[in-house]
Amino acid sequence: MNINTPNDNLLASAISKGSIEAFEQLFHRYKRKLYYFSLKYTDDTFDAEELVQTVFINLWEHRKSLDENKSVKNYLYKSAVNLIYNNLKRKAVRRNYINSELSKPEESVNQTYEQIFCNELEKKIDSILLSLPPQQQKIISFSRFEGLSHEEIAEKLDLSVRTVENQIYRATKVLKKHLETDLISSSDPG
Repeated sequence: MNINTPNDNLLASAISKGSIEAFEQLFHRYKRKLYYFSLKYTDDTFDAEELVQTVFINLWEHRKSLDENKSVKNYLYKSAVNLIYNNLKRKAVRRNYINSELSKPEESVNQTYEQIFCNELEKKIDSILLSLPPQQQKIISFSRFEGLSHEEIAEKLDLSVRTVENQIYRATKVLKKHLETDLISSSDPG
């Protein structure tokens, strides 16, 4: 250290009295150290530069409260730590907000897609059911949409339980065949 180079406490004392030269000397003494210190935590050169500038702006704005008996180096690093902490906290809040906002449309799109898919499927099933013979349409309607048992359907339509079961089996087979054909043709790229 050069004999003519004032120590930090003398610089702090001069800065507290408004000395721009003392401020510039302190700035040049610590700017790189604070920059690399900040860069370790912010991982962003722009943020690190901004942080160093803010530390020194705060020092100048609060120069009258500087105590020449306290370490100005500690003051600078403590200011940097507080700014780093606030910066990281602000980024975390921003990141959480962005993530929550980005997930909303996805949920909405998925719900919309599911609703469209369900509506399409319902239309296809209705169309297939309308192509069935009238007796099978009635039996399927009672079974699947009204929740009647095979015995209740047989009694209602004056049929044997075995006939009802047979008609449900046939109608289900037709439904599966048509739906599988639609699924294969809709997933076929060419």
